[in-house]
Amino acid sequence: MNTSDVVQPSRSVATSATTLRIMPSTNPNDLAASSHNNIARSQPRLCFSTVATTANASSPSSSNESTSSTNNKKEKDKKDDSNIFLDNLGKIFLSSIGLVLLFLLRSTKSNNSRVALREDMENAALLDPLEIEDLRCANSDFTMEVWNTIVEEIKNEFVARGISSMTYPQFLSLVMRVMKDVKGEGFTVQMGHLMDRVVIAELERRREGNDNAAGHQEGSDELPLSFLLASLSLALNSSVADRIRVLYDSMLIGNEMNSSSSEGQEESTNTNNNDASKEQVEEMIQNLQSTCQLVPDAQIVETNSKVPYQTFRVGTGSELARRAREGYGGKKGSQGVTRDGDGPVTLEDFHAILKSRTVCAWGECYIKKSSRTSTSDR
Repeated sequence: MNTSDVVQPSRSVATSATTLRIMPSTNPNDLAASSHNNIARSQPRLCFSTVATTANASSPSSSNESTSSTNNKKEKDKKDDSNIFLDNLGKIFLSSIGLVLLFLLRSTKSNNSRVALREDMENAALLDPLEIEDLRCANSDFTMEVWNTIVEEIKNEFVARGISSMTYPQFLSLVMRVMKDVKGEGFTVQMGHLMDRVVIAELERRREGNDNAAGHQEGSDELPLSFLLASLSLALNSSVADRIRVLYDSMLIGNEMNSSSSEGQEESTNTNNNDASKEQVEEMIQNLQSTCQLVPDAQIVETNSKVPYQTFRVGTGSELARRAREGYGGKKGSQGVTRDGDGPVTLEDFHAILKSRTVCAWGECYIKKSSRTSTSDR
C-alpha cells in the first residue's frame, strides 16, 4: 500500500468535513423546521402585498373622482374669493388716467377758446380803457352841472316835441352851444375824436344791419337819444355813482316824452316814470357795450356747442342784462342781483346790474377797495 493512498482519504475527509460545516443540515427534522419558519416569516408579507395590490387595483376610479372633486372645490373657492376691483386694478387705473387726461384736454381747449375770443375783442375794440381814462381827465371841467344843463336843453328842444332820435351833428351842435353858454367860447369837448370814433362805428353797424339801407339812407343816420347820451358820458368826469344816475335818468327821458303825450293819465304814468323798463335797461347796456364801456371778459357767454369742448361768443345787451338779473351757471355761476328777474328796474337795481360780474361797467366788478381811482366812489 502506498503512502499516497493513505493520505488522500484524509484530504477527502477534511474536505467533507469542511463541506458539512458550510452546507446546511440535511436532517429531515431540521429541514422541516426551517421550511416552517420560512413559511411563517414570509406569509405575512405575502398577505400584505396581496391586499395592497388588490386595493390599489380597485381604487383608481374613486381616487380620480376625489381628485377632480377637490380641484372643482378649489376652483369654486378661488372664484368666490376673487375681488373684482383687485382683479381689474390695472384696467381701472388706466381708465382713470385716460379720463383725467381727457378732462384736462377738454378744459384746456375750452379755456383757449375763451382766451382767443377775449383777445379778438380787445384787438377789435374801438377804445382802449386808457384812452377812456385820458378822455375823462382831459375834460375835467365837464362836471355834473354842465351835464344837467345839457340834458335840460335836450328835453326842451327835442323831447318836448316828441323827438327821441336825431343825427349826430344835431346832437353835437346842441352840446357845443350849451357848453359855450356855460363857460365861454373856449369850453368844448377835448379829445372829441375818440367819441366820434364810436359814433361813426355805430352808424356803420346800423347801416349794414338795415336790409333797406338804400331806401332809408337819411333815416339811418339818426341815432337814439339814449345812445348819444351814453357816448357823451365817456367824457363826463364824475364818480361812478353819478355816472350811473345820469345814465338811469337818460332812460327815463323816454318816459317823460310818453307822459307829456298822455296828459289824462297822470297817476298811472307817475308810478311808471319812476322806474326804467326791462327794454330800456337792455338797450342801455347794449349802448354801453357799443361804446366800449364794458370789459371784454364780462361780455363772453357760452354757446350751445359743448362737444368736444365748450365754445363761446359775444353776448348781446339783452343777454347780459338777463344773466345779471336772473343769474346763470347754477351754484358755480353767478346769482341774480335783483329781486325780480323781469319787470321794471329801480336805480338801486340798475346800480347793482352795472357793477355785477356779468356786465362789469368800467371794470367796477374788479374794484374791491376805494381810493384806487378817482372815478370810483367805493
